[in-house]
Amino acid sequence: MRGKILLPALTLLLVLGLAHAASAGGRGWGFWGAGATMPSARGNWLNPVEALQLTDEQIAKLQELQETTYAKTRDLRIQLQDLMFELRQLRLQRNPDQSAINSKLEQVNNLRKQLYEIGQQNQEQMKSILTQEQLAKMTTPWGGGRRGRHGAPGRMGPCRWF
Repeated sequence: MRGKILLPALTLLLVLGLAHAASAGGRGWGFWGAGATMPSARGNWLNPVEALQLTDEQIAKLQELQETTYAKTRDLRIQLQDLMFELRQLRLQRNPDQSAINSKLEQVNNLRKQLYEIGQQNQEQMKSILTQEQLAKMTTPWGGGRRGRHGAPGRMGPCRWF
């Protein structure tokens, strides 16, 4: 009996913890992050078009890639939000149905996996649009390195520039 409750409870705690951590990030992931510009060493904001010296053709391709990826993930993101609401509703019962909770968790994890895979494909396509020099600029720390929350090292990579 104890084992039947412990594993689903731990799974739920893990999923809710990941959801909380993801929502705390603020910028999102991939091309949809709110940080459409990158900070410079001086604290000013630089446009990635200028910082990477993107050509008109590259800008057009990147915009098209963003639109395509957004369209691919829009319904999945809405479904994920609905499932998370349904999961919270299931948990908010005097005697929650653990099998229904587990089923929702499985659906949530499947949607997250799909979104992650689309994000990975998006990053690979974006990398194919940029030159080696532009990619090198994106992974080289500027101004002593990009910092994340509370001064911790931040994530470096192409997806955080757009």
